Formats: sequence, structure tokens, C-alpha cells
Amino acid sequence: MIPYGQTVQTKEKTSMKIATLGIITRGNQVLLGLKQGGSEIGDGTLNGPGGKQEPHETILECLTRETAEEVGIVLDPQQVEKLAIITFYAAEVPDFQVHVYRTSSFSGEPRETPSMIPAWYDINAFPIGRMLESDRAWFPLVIRGKKFRANVFYRERAKGFIRIEFYPFID
Repeated sequence: MIPYGQTVQTKEKTSMKIATLGIITRGNQVLLGLKQGGSEIGDGTLNGPGGKQEPHETILECLTRETAEEVGIVLDPQQVEKLAIITFYAAEVPDFQVHVYRTSSFSGEPRETPSMIPAWYDINAFPIGRMLESDRAWFPLVIRGKKFRANVFYRERAKGFIRIEFYPFID
């Protein structure tokens, strides 16, 4: 086990990817999209919009770009709140670090794109069984505004969920 505050040194040349995830709410609803089109992780599952950070952009620029690309809405970076940082491990190697933000401030109407089919779901009854296995443990927490850091362990990328470890939120 590698505590969340330590750097990982491995013999293989690995590069952990940095990504974002947007939790978009409207009243008592959350916007989830069915991932499609050959997503790197989670094709055929529900999730919020997000994706990998490009080398030239900040984490908030990544969040707003990915949300616009995946569901066609525009976020105001001044109106988002960071709730979680989750490090995903594949075969004990850090693979992705996802920065999770929540907001109810956006412009535009969600629309289908080549990467997602968005729909609004009741916060108290969303189809959690259609999400990735680890998401079932942490997603309900961020919807309700809980802040945390977590390490999520899979046997391989997003397959073979092993466990999740929660820690206090530190940005």
C-alpha cells in the first residue's frame, strides 16, 4: 500500500495521467452520461463528464474543455468546488489521478456527443449499478458534497476492483 501523500518509484517507466470529472447538478438531479465511442475507461457505463488533462492546460481548463466536448455545456470555473482527488491504481501502479469537481452553475443544454449520451437522474435514485464498480463506493459521497481523497485499486485498468481507501481531503 502506498499512502496518498507519497511519490511512487518503479522500475518501469510509468506516467500517471491527470484527469478531471464533473459532477453537474440541477435541483435534485445529477447529469450522467453513457460513455460510448471507445472511451479509454468505462465504455458502456455511466459517469459524469471529464477526461485527461492536456500538457498546456490547467486542471480547471481541462474540466471545462472536457465538459463542453462530452456533453455540450459550458461551466464557469469560478463556480465549481473541488470535492475529491482519487488515485486509481492498476496492478498496484498509480494509473490515473482524477480531480472531482461539483457545480450547479452551467450554461447550455446537455446534448449527445460521440463520447457521451447525457441524461438527468434523480440524486436519490440514480442507476449506480450502471457505473464502474469502484464508483459505487465514492460517487454517492461527492453527489452529497463530501470531501475526501481516495486510493482505488484494480487488478488492471478499471477491471477487477480490489478495494478503496479513503483519506481526509487535502488539495
